[in-house]
Amino acid sequence: MDAISRNVHVLLTVIKKSEVYREYKKQEEILDKNPQLRERVDHFRADNYKLQNESGKDDLFQVAEQLSRESAELRRIPEVNAYLDAELALCKLIQRVFRNLADGIDMHVPYL
Repeated sequence: MDAISRNVHVLLTVIKKSEVYREYKKQEEILDKNPQLRERVDHFRADNYKLQNESGKDDLFQVAEQLSRESAELRRIPEVNAYLDAELALCKLIQRVFRNLADGIDMHVPYL
C-alpha cells in the first residue's frame, strides 16, 4: 500500500470515529426503523439533488416551491429533522476536508 492510500485509510478511520459521523449513523439507524418514512426522505433528497444540479428547466420555480413545502413538512417530523441535520453536518465535514486538500495542492484552476 502506498503512502497516499495509507493516509486516506487513516483519514477515513478518523472521520468514522468523529462525533459528526457517529451522530449521522445513529440518526440513520433511527430513520431506517421506519421504511416508509425512509423512502419518503430519500425521494425528497433525490429530488433536491436533481434540482440543484439541473439548470434550464422551465418549471424550476415550481419544482423549488414544491420541494420547499415538502422540506417544511418533513422537518416537522423529529426523526427526519435530526437525520437531515446530521447529514448536513457530515456533508460540511467532507466539504471542509476537500477544501483543505484543494487549497493545499498548488494547481492552477481557472476562475469559474
